Amino acid sequence: MTIQSFDLLQPRSLSEAVALLAEHGDEARPLGGGTTLVILMKQRALHYPYLVDLQTVPGLNEIQREADGVRVGALATHRMVESSALIRQAFPALADAFSRIGNVRVRQTASVGGNLAHGDYRLDPPPALLVLGAEVNVIGPSGARAIPLKNFFRGMYETALQPAEILTDVKIPFAPADSRTLYLRYSALSANDWPCLGVAAFLRKAAGRCRELRIALGGVAATPVLIEGLEFAADHEIDADLIERLCDQVDRQIAPSADLRGSEWYKRRMARLFVKKAVEQLNGAPS
Repeated sequence: MTIQSFDLLQPRSLSEAVALLAEHGDEARPLGGGTTLVILMKQRALHYPYLVDLQTVPGLNEIQREADGVRVGALATHRMVESSALIRQAFPALADAFSRIGNVRVRQTASVGGNLAHGDYRLDPPPALLVLGAEVNVIGPSGARAIPLKNFFRGMYETALQPAEILTDVKIPFAPADSRTLYLRYSALSANDWPCLGVAAFLRKAAGRCRELRIALGGVAATPVLIEGLEFAADHEIDADLIERLCDQVDRQIAPSADLRGSEWYKRRMARLFVKKAVEQLNGAPS
């Protein structure tokens, strides 16, 4: 199916891009890698008379080390993040999450910012980004602001972005030296398909006891979920009873929908299984 005609606007700066989006309102959308937007427009599921091409804005595809973390530009592709030596060294679980998306052709084109802004609950990177405490930076008619990623996803395909705002980069703080992070995903159909669910876990230990534990999941609610209320695990040994309590806490905060990848019951069972697996693997990892 052919795409309906549209005007491709090519700004040379972020301020110009914001102005174009503000000028055209609901008839315009920013264009990053285009792997989702263009497909939806070809399918006639969406149509925008104006696309604001962010590829013509310089500096949006950089991955930079900073004093307190790493900044990933919105137009960095999944493949760039997956293969970045900086990301692989500082955040190996994040590099692993990006490497699981679709296939290499998709990862070579899809942009980090575009996929996050799309707000799909099944994406692989958000759980890993959530447990790492990432935030997104956006710019719009009212200026720039930072949004913790845990507050960015508002509903299915709904984010905290306001009209004419553009996601410019993702900031990931360095993890403490005594921490370990892991990402696991389960595909019910094929390796290239959307995951049935993804689980990320972050663990800090001292003297054989848990200091801090974070768990996030994708694919099992209307948004990626950072599990709340895990403070009870602090200063405890991670044993079967504690893991069962963790799984109960997860089960209370997810709301999976039945689809081709599994029923609600099945996804809840897989969530428990993969949370248990992630925590056990981190607990057994060398410090």
